[in-house]
Amino acid sequence: MPWSDISSLLIIIALACWCFSLMRKNDALKRENNRLLKKTGEYEDIKSEAKEILSTSTEVKVVKSLREKYGLSLVDAKKVVDSVK
Repeated sequence: MPWSDISSLLIIIALACWCFSLMRKNDALKRENNRLLKKTGEYEDIKSEAKEILSTSTEVKVVKSLREKYGLSLVDAKKVVDSVK
């Protein structure tokens, strides 16, 4: 096996490990964000905004809007929308 193939394989493995590491860090930051939102009472503001949007839009669009604006997970955004229905 030529050295270029071996080095390419090592680079791919290193990049894959780095990607998985970044994904884990991203998940941890999302969990921390949700914890802080609950702690500071920001969820009340999110709920009132979701209620306003829900009056003129569909549930799916409200979930999508909350996910984009606040970085919520699908489950958390759905819980917020369900709590204001």
